[in-house]
Amino acid sequence: MSLVNNNKTAIVFVHGLLGFSSISILGKIIHYFRALPPYLSNHTQSIYFPPLPGTGTVEERARVLADFLERINVDQINLIAHSMGGLDSRYAIHHFDSQQRIRSLTTIATPHRGTPLAQRIINSKKPLYSLLRRITHPALYDLTPEACARFNLEISDLPHVQYRSYAATRPANEMPPIFRPWTRALATDSGENDSQVSVSSARWGEFKGILRADHMELAGWSMGWPSISNERPFDHLRFYTNLVRELNTS
Repeated sequence: MSLVNNNKTAIVFVHGLLGFSSISILGKIIHYFRALPPYLSNHTQSIYFPPLPGTGTVEERARVLADFLERINVDQINLIAHSMGGLDSRYAIHHFDSQQRIRSLTTIATPHRGTPLAQRIINSKKPLYSLLRRITHPALYDLTPEACARFNLEISDLPHVQYRSYAATRPANEMPPIFRPWTRALATDSGENDSQVSVSSARWGEFKGILRADHMELAGWSMGWPSISNERPFDHLRFYTNLVRELNTS
């Protein structure tokens, strides 16, 4: 089925690890980018949220993304990708965008250089990490620093695409308790981070800045207490609306 629309340009949001487009829980529709699809529904621009294999490899997810993009009947596409979705998008651009329709990729806390957290989970014998290995297999193995170093040797940026990136960070004392050990460990390995991806790993192409948020807040899921002084929760609806507006006018 062709996803036909009357616009010449589309914006496609790409979810991360363990992600989905939308699911129904007890009759309520839940979106990976929380509440964002209905919030953006009044935009004249065509906006899509494709479902990718939640724990697939980068290649598997990129192929599904490319198949979805192939069915969008537009001249140009802008991608906005959270976390692992940025790696999927880079792979899809490099291998599958033969018509050069993808105009830009904006990544949000993508582990372009991998995350030591992935390697820590793989190596650990702790029961929690053993569970995480099982539920994130095989995707987790594509997110280690070593795997991403190989990825970056193979997947080059293409000249017709504008690559932009955002990182995020919060100090450990602003993190939900469940994320604080990861935040501190990752800080020792890689410096400032959002509990899962470091600022240095998230930088790619034109760096647009550092957001005050943890990794889950970037998709609209805040697991910490609201705080005006800590600017929690991160206003993801405003951020993505402004980003869509910027892409529409660029």
